[in-house]
Amino acid sequence: MGTLTLSLVIPSSGINQLPSKHYLQKPFSAIQKTDIGTLVVEPGGIELSHSPVDFFRYNSLLSSFVKNGSLKEAHGVFDEMPHRNEVSWATIISGYTRSGDYWKAFDLLDEMWEEGLRPNEFAMGSLIKASSGLKDVWIGRLLHGWWIRSGYGIDVYVETSLVTMYANVGCLSDARRVFDGVSVSCLNDGPLWNSIIAAYVLHECWTEAFELFSSMVSSGCVAPTKFTYACMISACTNAREENYGKLIHGMVIKNGELDDTMMGNSLVTFYAKCGMLQDSNRVFERIRTKSVVSWNSIIAGNEQNGEEEAAVDLFRRMVELGHSLQPNRITFLSVLSSVSKVSALNRGKEIHARLIKSFLEPETSISNSLITMYSKCKEVEKASLVFDRLPFKDMVTWNSMITGFDQNEQPERCLGLFKNMLLLGIKPDDHTYTAILAAVSSLPSEFRYVKLGKEIHGYILRRAVLNGVTTFTSNAILTMYAKSTLIENAEKVFKGMSEKDNYSWNAMMDGYSMNGRPEDSIKIFLDKHEKNLPFDYLTFSIVLTACGRLVSFNLGKQFHALTVKTISGCGKIHPNHLLSIDNSLISMYSKCGSISDAALVFSRMRRRDVFSWTAMITGYAHHGMAYESLEFFDRMKQDGVKPNSVTFLGLLAACSHAGLIKQGLRYFSSMNCDHNLNPSIEHYACMVDLFGRAGHFEKALEFVRSGSTQFNSVTGGCLSLWRVLLGACHAHQQLELGVSAAMKILELEPEDETTHILLSNLYSAKGMWEDAIRIRSLMREKGLKKDIGCSWLEAKSRRHLFVAGDVSHPQRKEIYMKLEEVNRRCRKTGYVPMTEYVLHDVDNLQKEAIVGCHSEKLAVSFALLQNGNGRKHGVIRVIKNLRICGDCHNWMKFTSSVENTDIIVRDSCRFHFFKDGICSCGDYW
Repeated sequence: MGTLTLSLVIPSSGINQLPSKHYLQKPFSAIQKTDIGTLVVEPGGIELSHSPVDFFRYNSLLSSFVKNGSLKEAHGVFDEMPHRNEVSWATIISGYTRSGDYWKAFDLLDEMWEEGLRPNEFAMGSLIKASSGLKDVWIGRLLHGWWIRSGYGIDVYVETSLVTMYANVGCLSDARRVFDGVSVSCLNDGPLWNSIIAAYVLHECWTEAFELFSSMVSSGCVAPTKFTYACMISACTNAREENYGKLIHGMVIKNGELDDTMMGNSLVTFYAKCGMLQDSNRVFERIRTKSVVSWNSIIAGNEQNGEEEAAVDLFRRMVELGHSLQPNRITFLSVLSSVSKVSALNRGKEIHARLIKSFLEPETSISNSLITMYSKCKEVEKASLVFDRLPFKDMVTWNSMITGFDQNEQPERCLGLFKNMLLLGIKPDDHTYTAILAAVSSLPSEFRYVKLGKEIHGYILRRAVLNGVTTFTSNAILTMYAKSTLIENAEKVFKGMSEKDNYSWNAMMDGYSMNGRPEDSIKIFLDKHEKNLPFDYLTFSIVLTACGRLVSFNLGKQFHALTVKTISGCGKIHPNHLLSIDNSLISMYSKCGSISDAALVFSRMRRRDVFSWTAMITGYAHHGMAYESLEFFDRMKQDGVKPNSVTFLGLLAACSHAGLIKQGLRYFSSMNCDHNLNPSIEHYACMVDLFGRAGHFEKALEFVRSGSTQFNSVTGGCLSLWRVLLGACHAHQQLELGVSAAMKILELEPEDETTHILLSNLYSAKGMWEDAIRIRSLMREKGLKKDIGCSWLEAKSRRHLFVAGDVSHPQRKEIYMKLEEVNRRCRKTGYVPMTEYVLHDVDNLQKEAIVGCHSEKLAVSFALLQNGNGRKHGVIRVIKNLRICGDCHNWMKFTSSVENTDIIVRDSCRFHFFKDGICSCGDYW
């Protein structure tokens, strides 16, 4: 275009001192270049021609300022124009609409009317967008009505604006009515199709959006644009429509749009949210020009799919690119979340340092993430420092710090922070209550802490008089009572809830399971099933755990089948959720005596964490397969998984059950030296058990004294060490040390039934009948009762319970006949009753009669009646509430041989797997 000559007298003081009313409110040099030509200063000054024929030049200059976002300068030109036409008004109105000053756009409409001009299609389109921005459907309808009455007819630009406006104000049916009313000639307009597709995507009407897209493509009138594809990919992402998304991806490739950064970013997000992380990573690597959004999408995608380490590595790659690509707030939030989940403290500190350099640390959301990261990395003091330095704290800040103290087992500081919060007049929200109630439930089960939990419950009820307690908070109260062993209170909360969500049902199920009522946990599950309520991964994890606690192998298998069926029917499942279910299956099968099924689940897992490995290590330990347990620990380290304290409890239990003293000592010392884990009272108890079982009582006593000194504040914990030592003394008939251990326990807990019984049995084993009778008399005076030994098993979906000498079972006659038959066959192959295990002052015949009808023998005899002999009828599984005696253990070995049957007995200590006359424990238990 040619040269535009303007003239204006320039003051002698300089070009920057222009008249205040003039449209040039900044130095002339800043606007010398425009997209319509070059402004030239002539000797006479700068002057605008007032000729009507210069409308085009004025409007072009006005449009140039509007497009550059120089709205003030644009309005200056607009005010100085001697004549303005519809284009001039449309341009300035669009400028204010773009800037978000919607009311100013309508003020200009009034001025336009006063000048006797009517808005054209471009002005009308901008005004409709302004009403959309105001979310005012009334104004939008007025404009729509005026446009129809004006007789302008159908204009595709206006129709497109109307579709978008009606969609944005929530009137989807009106948007569709406008679209359906356009002429056939308008259907070749891409923006019109994009607007109606975007409308349905906005309202989450995925099916209709897909149908419209199909119509657009099949009509052949107009080709999809980048915006169309991006909109459809967003729909596929939110609807989790994997196949449709892949189809769109194919169309993008075919039309050569894949190199576009925005398109690549959309596909990265789509694949990540649909759980197809490999495809997401592949698309990301193929984006030629990666923006910050590209990196943010892939980092967040990996973090959301449980690949936190990969997310941290991607962040490292991004940082290595240098100043060409700087992480922003979204990047840091995603990577801090990943660091929190994997407890990568050093990496977290590096990110914190980078945040300080970027001046982003004082931002509240960033600091909240830092508090969470440090808390989860067990650096709660650093989290507290970030909290104290933060200039502005929101509710998330307070909740994060309260949760941090709770996670780091500092409930007292958690409660102190809650009190400070109340003193400052900050009103707690549902998340605050959840955190503080969790802290209360983790405190020792003392009356004052139970009272504190009830007080907080009362405070919540008083605060919620008008609106009631939310479901979220009710769930937290329910969980608090369940964890505090007040399951009856949890029941009342559950029954009193007006609305229950999935968490409510899960919390009640878990509460029953944790408090020794797994049968009620399963009843809740069945009640939920009858009401056709949805299940999630936690529901299945809890019910499988309940089956493990119930030691119900058959029921566990049925729930396993239901879990697989449900997961298969709901499509993709999040990797972390699948991992949780698999871990529950391993635990359930190992607790039900089927370590082979547990190993099968483990071998099929795509992903394993420390809980997966620990469940297998502990499972092998309790099945007497110590060397398999230790082998799994070595494999775990090779796999790069760090053990936790529970892993070492499993290892020490394995060593204890197999008498592996050297290995046990090595693992105990490596906890602190190699893995920075401090042994707990439970680990000391394992060491006492290890040496006690092996008969090394001096070493066992040494660990008791060492543990008692270190954990002096935990009275109950120290008593547990003496109890373990007493059990070992009972097994080895160490009278003097056993009596000493019993006296230590009874000094602090004089009402302990088990200690009285073990002490009485020690005296009986040594023939000291008077002392044994004295202890039994003392128990009667105190009102203490011995636990009745019982055994049970499942047969034909029913549980059958037996006690020693049981005569209550309907098939008692057949059971005793079968037992006599098995005894005869066992005696022929060398079985002799071990009467020394009868701790009563009676003759041998009576002792044989007593030992001959122990509960586990009756249970196995009943199972043989039901199943028949031979391995083809399956494994006999018996559970016993007390430790199996030596005679029953010996009898089981003979029975497994003569009946050609595998028998699994789970006593109070471990599993015994009897096969072909041999027990998995190697007679060391």
